[in-house]
Amino acid sequence: MVHLRNQQSDFETGNVQPVIIVMATPEQTRPVVEKLQLTYPVLCDPDQVAYRSFEIPKGKPWQYIGPRIWLAGLRALLRGGIGKPLNDITQMHGTVVVNPAGEVIFRHHGKHSADYTELSDVLAAANNS
Repeated sequence: MVHLRNQQSDFETGNVQPVIIVMATPEQTRPVVEKLQLTYPVLCDPDQVAYRSFEIPKGKPWQYIGPRIWLAGLRALLRGGIGKPLNDITQMHGTVVVNPAGEVIFRHHGKHSADYTELSDVLAAANNS
C-alpha cells in the first residue's frame, strides 16, 4: 500500500484510478488507511470473494515465506513498515485493470509475495484500452 501511495501522481498523470481490495474488515483496515494516509478507495473483502472472482490463486509456502521474500520484506520495513498479517496469509495478491465498460483488460498474479506489477504495465494496459 505504501508503494501504491507513493505512485499516486503517476496514476493521476496516466488517468488511472487505483482501487485497493484487502482481505480485512473495515475495523481492521481503518487504522492502516489512516496511518498511511491513503487516498485511494479501499474495499474490504474478508471472505475473499473478489480474489476468487479474479482467479487470484492461493500460494505455496515458498511463495509467501521463502527466501525470495526476506529481502523484499526488509525493503518494505524500511519503506514504511509491514503490518501484522491478517486473515489468509496463503492468499496471493494480484493486479487487475478494468476498463470503464467493466471488462478486465489486464491481470497479473504475483508469483510470490514480493512480485508486484510494474506501474508501466498498468498504465500501458489502461492507455491501450
